[in-house]
Amino acid sequence: MKDSQELFETTSPDELRFLIRDRKARFNWFRKVVVHTDRTRIIDINRHELVFMGIGFESPVLELVLKESGASYDPVTMHEVPETLGGRREYGCGACYPWAHDRIS
Repeated sequence: MKDSQELFETTSPDELRFLIRDRKARFNWFRKVVVHTDRTRIIDINRHELVFMGIGFESPVLELVLKESGASYDPVTMHEVPETLGGRREYGCGACYPWAHDRIS
């Protein structure tokens, strides 16, 4: 584990929400979220990382992590494991809502 990583085991949705919001307030802007099959990493602009073990593509709390981190994602395809990039998917951060959220009534 790198010095700039914080490692967390899978926690409840309320704990996840608290952890992400707390780190968002203390870290610099989140830059991207990288989802692997067995973990999810949130990386800020200084490359500090929050690593959530056990939260992968099939996790029911993946959408919560993406939404709380400000990632721009497609809710239809977020649970699909990509065949490229070694089975990982990267999402850019900075959006307040998921992809096309304002177009859904």
